[in-house]
Amino acid sequence: MTNTHDVKNYELDWKLLESFLIQNKGYRYSRRKNTFVLPLPTREPERSKFESGFWPITGGIVRLLSNEPLIPEHPKLDENHILSIGKFDSEETSEWFKYFIKSQQRKIEETEISSLSQLPLLTLSEKKERNGQIDFINYVYGTLIEGNEEFLSPLFLDENNDDLLTQIFRSSRSTNKSTFNSPYSCLFPRLKEQFKEDLIHLSTNPKFFLDNLNHLFIQYTFILMSQTVLQTNRFTKFDNEKLIPLYFLMEWEKAARWRTSYTNGYRLLKEQVKDFYKHEHALNIVSQTPAFQSQKNLYYHHIDELLTAAGEDSKKNYIQSLYHWMNNFYTQHKGIETPKYNADSTLDEAFRDLAEAISIGLNKELKSRYPAALDVFLLKFYRKHGGSLGSLLAVNQEQLLTLIACSIKQDKIELNRLWIELELRGLFFDHHSKEEIVGLLDKLNYLEKKSDSGDAQYVKSIL
Repeated sequence: MTNTHDVKNYELDWKLLESFLIQNKGYRYSRRKNTFVLPLPTREPERSKFESGFWPITGGIVRLLSNEPLIPEHPKLDENHILSIGKFDSEETSEWFKYFIKSQQRKIEETEISSLSQLPLLTLSEKKERNGQIDFINYVYGTLIEGNEEFLSPLFLDENNDDLLTQIFRSSRSTNKSTFNSPYSCLFPRLKEQFKEDLIHLSTNPKFFLDNLNHLFIQYTFILMSQTVLQTNRFTKFDNEKLIPLYFLMEWEKAARWRTSYTNGYRLLKEQVKDFYKHEHALNIVSQTPAFQSQKNLYYHHIDELLTAAGEDSKKNYIQSLYHWMNNFYTQHKGIETPKYNADSTLDEAFRDLAEAISIGLNKELKSRYPAALDVFLLKFYRKHGGSLGSLLAVNQEQLLTLIACSIKQDKIELNRLWIELELRGLFFDHHSKEEIVGLLDKLNYLEKKSDSGDAQYVKSIL
């Protein structure tokens, strides 16, 4: 027999939910009470514009991996400090060295990075968009890095490079006194493990690693954000193992309406994200129970697992409490008619009813600003203008070769296996794009044919 007190722990706590009421302003669709979903600010000034590419994000991540403050205490090289520890045979030599330091600082500001030791010196914006950049750093660190520091930190030490410039960079940095904890959690453990392996593999070729590090960060950030959107829209059917395909073109290809990259690419993602803010709020409603209070970043499928383990009485009580809150709290403060509970209501149906009710209450402006933040990222790093077809997802040669380099961890792999490896990294291509890629690999001498018929084709390691 189930204890009544235990069952009561599995229902929404109205006292906790009252935090969404703002005095004299009524009900507020706030987020991030218990669950952090995506790093997409709804306020335009705080939105990361990526004017310097992904470098500010990468710099922040490397600082954290190097146990340095996320925001550097001294964002620029301290000329006076550097000059004070040096010895110069003349005033002219001192002035020349000062000019050298300034020129190196300018190169870093323009993201002309020539060594790993320079990465922590990459600065954040001085504008409000710094908030958006910090949010992205938090997101990438929490979803891909946290817990793997012992494996990934050594990759950025640059111990083999001990020239004067590297020594100067090292001397200008400070150590963080506290451990960094991201508010975001990893939803896709397989991707996190795969990212770790890919990063370690790329580091075996230091120049290629530095030149293409951003491509890897960008691609995994894309996978995580897009899959979070697509999978969360499936509510309790969230699958953290199997990616929902989003199709790409190569940037030089001609697009067409009949291509999969048109129907199942940018267009599909835009459709899936346009009403996504409802989840940002709903996920912070559904976690407000005594039984879940100690746990952060719970999604619908997590709660389904917890309630299944707690038993049918607890799950039924929880479902009833969702409808009770909608009918007697949300309706009271928003004046929106909400669905009624019936004995056959499933947890998935209850979540969908709640999300739909919240969606009705959201204003169009808030709904539109949220996908606009994702759009900035997509259009910066993956946009192909398809004329009358609008924007499409596309990758360039460098992006493709970086992911191919990650996919081949031995001397070579079969061509058919390469497509599987690329799909594991979020790159899906139709038959026409694959032909374009085969032509490129052949041109670059990365393709090896074992027979004249071309039946057995292999792709050689890029690293």
